[in-house]
Amino acid sequence: SVYKELDFATNFAAAGSGEWKDSGLGEAFEAAVKNPDEINVIDWKPYGPSAGALASFLSTGIWANGTLIGVFCTQMPPESKPIDAAEVDAATAAAAAAMTT
Repeated sequence: SVYKELDFATNFAAAGSGEWKDSGLGEAFEAAVKNPDEINVIDWKPYGPSAGALASFLSTGIWANGTLIGVFCTQMPPESKPIDAAEVDAATAAAAAAMTT
């Protein structure tokens, strides 16, 4: 963990006792264990250790000599979240309204 948030050095295994095992990062960990040859994508939702900010996670297995030895997970920051058409329309309408006042 680069930022050493509340999740630093905790257990993310579903059968473990870690406080954040049911979080997006916990889901990412379990997905990588179950599908270690894939890039697993966990959708956006609030993440407690990041002060509840929206977070998405990517994960994959780490192999050495044909043995799964670990999991690599990365947290996607809120500013990388794609927006949908409704959000674009709302932002456009707000910008247009601001220009007319």
